[in-house]
Amino acid sequence: LPSAGRKARLEELLEELKRSGPRSIYALAKGLRRNYSNVHSDVRILVDHGLLEKDEKGRVFMPWDEIQINVSFAKAA
Repeated sequence: LPSAGRKARLEELLEELKRSGPRSIYALAKGLRRNYSNVHSDVRILVDHGLLEKDEKGRVFMPWDEIQINVSFAKAA
């Protein structure tokens, strides 16, 4: 599972994209005031999990109005 800090960064990234609409990763990193390579890594994770998509110009966007994330914790055997 991602660390609490990474979860907060992913949530911030999703919120920024929902607010701003499709953006290049460079513009997204600049808007978030974060390092490009770190934002690129986070975007790749979110695209791989289907939470973000890329348009025909390569800009990333969030195609959902709402995302619910459920996490179950089971005791290790």
